[in-house]
Amino acid sequence: MFGYVKIYKPELKVKHYEAYKGVYCSLCKTLKKEYGVFASLTLNYDFTLLALTRLAFAEECCGFTDSRCVYNPLKKCQQCVNGNEELKYSAAAAMIMCYYKVADDIADSSFFKGLAKRMLKPYFAIKRKKAKKKYPELDEIISRAMQKQSETEKRKETSVDIAADPSAKAMGEILCCGFEGEAKEKLNRFGYLVGRWVYLVDALDDMEDDRKNNSYNVFNNINKREKEARDYAVGAINLTAGQLVREFENLNPARFSEIMENIVYDGLHNSMKEILNKKEEEK
Repeated sequence: MFGYVKIYKPELKVKHYEAYKGVYCSLCKTLKKEYGVFASLTLNYDFTLLALTRLAFAEECCGFTDSRCVYNPLKKCQQCVNGNEELKYSAAAAMIMCYYKVADDIADSSFFKGLAKRMLKPYFAIKRKKAKKKYPELDEIISRAMQKQSETEKRKETSVDIAADPSAKAMGEILCCGFEGEAKEKLNRFGYLVGRWVYLVDALDDMEDDRKNNSYNVFNNINKREKEARDYAVGAINLTAGQLVREFENLNPARFSEIMENIVYDGLHNSMKEILNKKEEEK
């Protein structure tokens, strides 16, 4: 999966870092409890933001208590006292997304390159079925987005707005599902921009591989020259990040605002910087 939407630890206070880890660990335990040990290995930072944001707008404060790590019982961690529904919702979204991502990777790969994913697909199909039974609206949102994304790629779309729209819409709908009124509207817009940013930064990360494999990448389609395509990608990503900052300022979460601010202001920029630095090192 992705995992680009993460905190920037050097700029985060210790108490806020511990709270972030508490949400991360709680989601990990929820994945294990609901879908098995292997499912918890699929956890990444993007789904942690989903859980964090929904918990930030939940009516009841989740609170934390001391606990132990699932994989290292000697290691202490924090665990949410409340907020089980939001954690279960985020875990279900992770399982459904994993299934469709594996299916999409198989469709885009040759038989032998996709062999490992073919072996994993039955497992994720079972977990997706369980998640879909609990949250049918989630499966509908994600399956619709994957279908539209596939159609966009088949058309070799050269518009960044059109190419990123299915993923962006899906994230917006996932984030605001179940909320009402002004909160729903704000979360939808915030989620849309998060989804758009993730799509674009993933395309930036995959540019060289997609160019070599002749796979679809909206930035490569816009400009065949590598440097120009990368510069265009950085500009589009920074523009989206700027829009995300403005949307966050209108969000007014009930809790975890410092953590979300760190992610939006520092974490996103650092993730893109890491990608660009990695590419320079490879060269």
